Amino acid sequence: MTEPADVAFGVILKKGGALISDAYVDYGLKITNITPPGFTRAAISATHMGSANGYSEAIMSGVKEQKPFAVEFNWDAAVTGDIKDLVDGDMSWWEMDFPDGSSVKFKAGVSDFSPGALTPDGKLTASMELTPTGEPTWA
Repeated sequence: MTEPADVAFGVILKKGGALISDAYVDYGLKITNITPPGFTRAAISATHMGSANGYSEAIMSGVKEQKPFAVEFNWDAAVTGDIKDLVDGDMSWWEMDFPDGSSVKFKAGVSDFSPGALTPDGKLTASMELTPTGEPTWA
């Protein structure tokens, strides 16, 4: 019996423009670790003087907030111009393509870019944090 799971090998992250319908560019990032955008929403206390047996009660907020997430990749310093294009600008549409052909599109801005530690015998790495806004589109 096969497990209902898939491997992440082959995930691609592309950057689009200001509109979801704009073309998406694959910057060729050699991604080593990425987490698709998740969301959080607040639990609002609904506890009152008559709450059953003194237990607190809650309702869920209707407002969802996407969580910032990190992308780690092998960095080729020779493509610094591409990195500048990748991290510059305001909110843009992004697309994460999965190996099974599905994808998620989301609007986000790069809120952090950090080259990894530089060592004499180590590979160059970098990470960037994307801060999403609005609702993602899964396909």
